[in-house]
Amino acid sequence: MKGNLVFKIFFSILFLGFFCVYSYMHFSSGWTTNSFADTAASVDESSQPPAQTDTAAQATPQPTVEPTPVPTEEPGSDLPDVDLTSWEMILVNKDNSVDENFAPPETSTLANDCVVDSRIAEALTSFAEGAQAEGLPVYLSSGYRDYSTQQYLYDRKISQGYSAEEAAKIVTPPGTSEHQTGLCCDITDYYHDPKTTDLENTETFQWLLAHCQEYGFILRYPEDKQDITQVMYEPWHFRYVGVEAATYIMENNLCLEEFVALYDEA
Repeated sequence: MKGNLVFKIFFSILFLGFFCVYSYMHFSSGWTTNSFADTAASVDESSQPPAQTDTAAQATPQPTVEPTPVPTEEPGSDLPDVDLTSWEMILVNKDNSVDENFAPPETSTLANDCVVDSRIAEALTSFAEGAQAEGLPVYLSSGYRDYSTQQYLYDRKISQGYSAEEAAKIVTPPGTSEHQTGLCCDITDYYHDPKTTDLENTETFQWLLAHCQEYGFILRYPEDKQDITQVMYEPWHFRYVGVEAATYIMENNLCLEEFVALYDEA
């Protein structure tokens, strides 16, 4: 009996212990779950943006940003610093003539008895030698012409049946020819009489056209400028204006009249 009583007491204590542990674990788990849920809900609510008021809900108008104006480049602002009154920039044409006594201050005679203003002799020689260094033939002709020679050539063209207007496009009237300045020269591969526009197909002309500005020369009467120069296309007539002006003229596809006019606009 005593043994059974002890066993019953032990079993009761053990059962009570299990019951306490079970109760503790059950209520403890429930509290933790609820606490986590409450915490999560709290975090979720705090992460939501606050409700906007009617005033805040209205978008604040942003000021219109005006584009920064780009300054317009002035005409001729990139023009080279050239003195149009300098000897090499003289413009001679039907609107700008020279008198019958005009002549270069000094002349030099180059190959083929080609006479030019002495101030361009070195540049012209270098120009011709540059082409020759590439294996190309070069023939210099018709440099300086005085007033009387130009008169003879013009009259001869009239006598061949050309009108005065037509003749002036082929042989400019005396006093309006660049040849009287001595600053130009007819440059071809070989001697040609007459000179024709077919000369543009020669290798010599192609080289001269591509490199003339390097020596201070320009093609004076381009094909697409005849309405401005009032002179026929001459793929042989090269004029000295200096390296700086020549480079600008050739790179911008201008004739001398257009180049000079840019300075009047600037």
